[in-house]
Amino acid sequence: MPNILIIQTRPGIGDLCIFLSSMHEIAKKNIGSDIFLLTKKRTQARNILADDKYIKNIIFTDRGEKNSKHSGIKGFFRLLNELKKFNFSKVYIMHASPRYILLGKLLKAKEIFSYGILKKNENISKKIFEVTKKWLSIDDYNSNAEINVNKTNNSNDNVIIGIGSSGKTRRWSKDKIINLITKINKMKNRKFFLAAGLDEKLLADQIIKNLNNKVIVESLCEKNIYDILTKIKNSKIYIGTDSAFMHLSAALKIKSFGLFGDTPTNYADYSSYIYPILPLGYKSISHNSDAMNKITVDHVMHCVSNYI
Repeated sequence: MPNILIIQTRPGIGDLCIFLSSMHEIAKKNIGSDIFLLTKKRTQARNILADDKYIKNIIFTDRGEKNSKHSGIKGFFRLLNELKKFNFSKVYIMHASPRYILLGKLLKAKEIFSYGILKKNENISKKIFEVTKKWLSIDDYNSNAEINVNKTNNSNDNVIIGIGSSGKTRRWSKDKIINLITKINKMKNRKFFLAAGLDEKLLADQIIKNLNNKVIVESLCEKNIYDILTKIKNSKIYIGTDSAFMHLSAALKIKSFGLFGDTPTNYADYSSYIYPILPLGYKSISHNSDAMNKITVDHVMHCVSNYI
């Protein structure tokens, strides 16, 4: 059985989601092959893809991290030796990288597919879509990410509130989050899950304390990713920051309303399940818009009220 290596080393969970449909399309066009993914630990790929139908083998590279075993020339050859045993027949490289092109050649792969050598400033979701069609000689494919989670529960009326983000300028204020939850709860009695990483645990605790047991709210900050996926899968809607949890929700086919006040919406173009909410009067958003505080609770309620 042929082995195929996909290399996607952009480090975030959101990046993994953006590239996931292309990985699945590669697997579908190479039926009968074992698909291996080389990625970073920060993608949480082993948890997110635990029940994946196509990608069964995850290999982590720690290049660029502190005390990395894969950085530098020695690290390159260490990684090469780790991968040689799999005898890859094809290598797909999902970014411009002379390093990984050389890796593919030294692995003696019969076919190597890559963006090229020089990195360019471009829309990554559009780029991978166009490149994948070229690699596979196809006209079109469904670019929606799809995460499979086997574990289920009986409830699907929960609301996921995304409160975290990788940067302060992409966060919404605590008061607005509390106000939004209160307004939604008055409309429909729902259970709310606060989705964020450990860094936002204090914020989640403060929100829960301020709601003073008037609303059923649970923090997901200390849950592992697979447990979070099961909570999201059995929820009705995601509302919150442009974050990993927005991408995960969309990949679980949950309507995901992302608050875009400081990141371009083209990062969400790949998914029909992501509905960007911009401040009123804005037609576009850039990385320096710094307009999260201009997104009002009333505007968000207007956008989501029919889906609660």
